[in-house]
Amino acid sequence: SLRLPAHAQRSHSIWQGAFPLPTEQTFRNDGQRSTRSTRRGMHGHQTSSILNTLLFAQSNSPLQYPIQGFTVRPLVPTLIPGTVRCTSVFSLLFQSVHFSYEHHEAVFPIAIRQPSVPVLFDMGTNVSDQVTVTTKTFMRYKELKVLIRSLRQFYKDVVLVVADDSFTPENIREENVLQYVMPGGQGWFAGRTLAVSQVTTKYFLWVDDDFLFTEKTKIEDLVEVMEATPELDVVGGSVTGNQFYFSIAYEEGDGVTGGCMDRKPNIKFQSLPNYPQCSIVNGVVNFFLARTDAVNRVRFDPKLKRVAHSEFFMDGLGQLMVASCSHVSIGHQPRGANAQYGRFRHPGKDDVQFKLQLHYYKNHLQCIHYG
Repeated sequence: SLRLPAHAQRSHSIWQGAFPLPTEQTFRNDGQRSTRSTRRGMHGHQTSSILNTLLFAQSNSPLQYPIQGFTVRPLVPTLIPGTVRCTSVFSLLFQSVHFSYEHHEAVFPIAIRQPSVPVLFDMGTNVSDQVTVTTKTFMRYKELKVLIRSLRQFYKDVVLVVADDSFTPENIREENVLQYVMPGGQGWFAGRTLAVSQVTTKYFLWVDDDFLFTEKTKIEDLVEVMEATPELDVVGGSVTGNQFYFSIAYEEGDGVTGGCMDRKPNIKFQSLPNYPQCSIVNGVVNFFLARTDAVNRVRFDPKLKRVAHSEFFMDGLGQLMVASCSHVSIGHQPRGANAQYGRFRHPGKDDVQFKLQLHYYKNHLQCIHYG
């Protein structure tokens, strides 16, 4: 059971093996802890609504009124069906309506918003109309060129967007390859954010620059799953047969000390309807198809340079619907020696410490566990 103690102390006793995040030792002198609590309160006001309030329908009430789904436009007078005498509690997004008749009373929420404008994509008839392949590269042009050749073996017209933060960039002159050169060493998530920002299709397929397209890399099969399940935002495949999916357990804690998060590998929830080879999860491997607009709402935090992957799914918890499928896979190139790249590949203690500090403040956490 993932339960915080009553006093919500920061210690390993919250979860066995969890990292207590750097709190007072790091921020005692600069007021970060106080600022974090203030920002957490503001976030609560921004994200909470009357719709989160638990309402009970009274038994044996003769009143008829809309319990859910009643929406009005701002500044447009709208008749509320079934009310006799009512008062309201106003906010910019929701209104709580109270009305009574004789000794009967009722309360229900009304959403106040403009109708949303649809943003549609022309899916066309080809994968190239539906999907853009995206990758981030750093000082691995040999591997990148192998990736491109393997992609073209199966998909000649699909656009590949490459975010490149190599210190000494090389021009990639390939048809349907868009190379975006960044300042050197900007990092993993900054490159991801740049690549996705240039996608014009409904979906993008994320791959690492040392992956290898094979006959089992059926992009259209992942598109089929996404189109058949509109609620999905991300669907992952497997890399050399390994899906690497995981779940994320999150306890909010209180408004002062923060919550705790636990990443658990190989935990899935339920199969997708009509796709028993796919299951709902919280996070997937670095090979996934995603809805471009959904990912742009969460985005990859550019502050994370080298220690980053699960963090995107942590930020998207509760916002992104994620699944993992076993029937679509991609290969991995043999790992060769690259001394120059290797110096930057493995993060140092400072990178890990920075990530923990970021979790402490941005995600309002007091501990985190990577299972």
